[in-house]
Amino acid sequence: MLDSSMREEYTSRMFSHHLRLFLISLLLIAAAPCPVCAGSDNWIELRSPNFIVTSNANEKQVRHVAYQFEMIRAVFRRYFNLQNSAQEPPVIIIAAKDENTLKALLPEYWAKKGSAHIAGVYLGGPEKNYVGLRLDVSMNQEAYEPFEPVYHEYVHYLTRRMIAQLPLWMVEGLAEFYGNTRIEGKRALVGAPSSSNIMVLQQNQPLPLATLYRVDASSPYYHENNKTSIFYAESWALTHYLITRDWRERTQRVNDFIALLGKNVAPDEAARRTIGAPDVLEDALGQYIGHFAFTAERLDVPATIDEKNFQPQAISEAESLTMRADFMAHDRHYSEAREMLEQALKLDPALASAHESMGFLCAGQNQHEEANKWYSQAVALNSQSFLAHFYYAANLLKGKLDADSASKAEASLRAAIKINPAFAPAYDALGWLLSTRPDSADKPERLNEAHLMCLTAVELEPGNVHYRLNSALVLERMGRVDDAIRVADRAASMAKTPGEQSAAMAVISNAQRDRDFQEQMKEHQEAAGRVRATTARANLEPGSPPALRHRDDSTSAGVDLPPGGMVLRPRPPERPPLLPVSRVAEGTINGITCSGGATLEVTFASSIGEMHLYSDSYFKIPYNATNYTPEGTLNPCVDLKGWHARITYHPAKDQQNQGEIVSVDLVKK
Repeated sequence: MLDSSMREEYTSRMFSHHLRLFLISLLLIAAAPCPVCAGSDNWIELRSPNFIVTSNANEKQVRHVAYQFEMIRAVFRRYFNLQNSAQEPPVIIIAAKDENTLKALLPEYWAKKGSAHIAGVYLGGPEKNYVGLRLDVSMNQEAYEPFEPVYHEYVHYLTRRMIAQLPLWMVEGLAEFYGNTRIEGKRALVGAPSSSNIMVLQQNQPLPLATLYRVDASSPYYHENNKTSIFYAESWALTHYLITRDWRERTQRVNDFIALLGKNVAPDEAARRTIGAPDVLEDALGQYIGHFAFTAERLDVPATIDEKNFQPQAISEAESLTMRADFMAHDRHYSEAREMLEQALKLDPALASAHESMGFLCAGQNQHEEANKWYSQAVALNSQSFLAHFYYAANLLKGKLDADSASKAEASLRAAIKINPAFAPAYDALGWLLSTRPDSADKPERLNEAHLMCLTAVELEPGNVHYRLNSALVLERMGRVDDAIRVADRAASMAKTPGEQSAAMAVISNAQRDRDFQEQMKEHQEAAGRVRATTARANLEPGSPPALRHRDDSTSAGVDLPPGGMVLRPRPPERPPLLPVSRVAEGTINGITCSGGATLEVTFASSIGEMHLYSDSYFKIPYNATNYTPEGTLNPCVDLKGWHARITYHPAKDQQNQGEIVSVDLVKK
């Protein structure tokens, strides 16, 4: 526990404002374009335990950048007592020595006259995380921290990897709290006041804490611009109060709260037992904000972090061009990135990372066949690149998946995992592949391994909603529908965006339909057994009438009723043998017929002509909304007709216009 003498009070006058919503801090000095300058410098690279810094600045500046980010990570992990968790992939930092260098990498922020010029930006992704910074900004931290918005987003990254489930107010509050960390020599000032948040609190009425506690991904307080600022500001203030109260009183109530959430205790109950229910905290927080006496802690640098141990080394012009081009490709500046990669490959045709980045660029532009060529070359040039193996497999999974491509993708994903056992996206992709291959339904061991892969991805990155949803889908395919709903429910509670919440609700809805279907079939089977038993007893009694026949005039949804009027699931019609491949057709659904409990027949006008597709268990089909947010529950027997859709299907062996539906993506035009 820290000595109280290390605690100091700060006021809002010490810090200037920053613009949080665009993840940037603003600088008002403009400069003329100089795209050639960025490529003519000598670039160096530094690798610290958790970061890769590439820069055209001097060695001292580069070491300090790595040191700052290592400190942010260390103080965050120290508070949550994170000791030996798996090492996350390093974050890549492009540290530009001046405005012109960063301008060449992020031209959109300088394209419009009078637009804000950034000091830093964070580009997050499933397989790579990039930071872009300029180093010619004022580092007078008595005035402000120019990289606070970048730190904010980096703390989000740490939260997703280290903490499974947090309410949204604490997610943003922690990012604000730790994002405002100041580095002062061998110490870090944690909890420094945020002048912009203080100003928002001075100018706006705080939300009732009961309201703040309930804000989720669908709440207008999180997404409407006129309400977002008070949500962020109050989340920061509440988190600041709770953490500094623990410091002051030598307690660990915030950690206890998070531990209870990890045990699936409801957030309201977890709060009541640890940090305090809303009605208990309301007055205390109001007084804390009203006094504006926000405290901060000075923490000593962990002994393991020594700036002198971070030694940069020179890299070739081809390597520096590739690193910057890859950054731009992740920011979707494809034409500029391609030009830089072509130049890099002229300088060094055998540079594996350039082939890898060119593949990523092509895949981002839906040039999947071209991407495969580049990825194959990258793997051949550097068989120990886990990213090259992963990219190659992920690109194969986007195309027409036949037995050959599925086997290649599986082999590449296993290679990526062997090279880097801490790389969560490879486990997630392998889980999905193993569970969706055509022969998986007949091989329980394949589904069991798929589930294990998904669980490993979740363990490596507990806060990733999509990994949990993939786990739920595998559970559903295993027949564990109740478990699938439970996992998807938790994923929905963790959703941080409307897209994540919509995806979670779609998985829950499909699983509930599957469960309802299973229950219906169980009831029908039990009813049929009772009917057979009654009929058998009646036929054995002397003088009893013969067994009842089907009534010619009794139908239900086109299905003949068995004895007693019970609706039994009829045997599905004979189907042609299917090819072990998946294909995608796009067109308009012109006709829908449902019969026999769960049989769905679709007439589909596609670019290859009229198709007749089917499913004998339409409850198991994933229905996705590609470019809109659906309302209500989808009834495929009624609601699909007339929709433009992309349908994934297994084609019939001898009749290419027929096949079994795998999934349906609806497209709103």
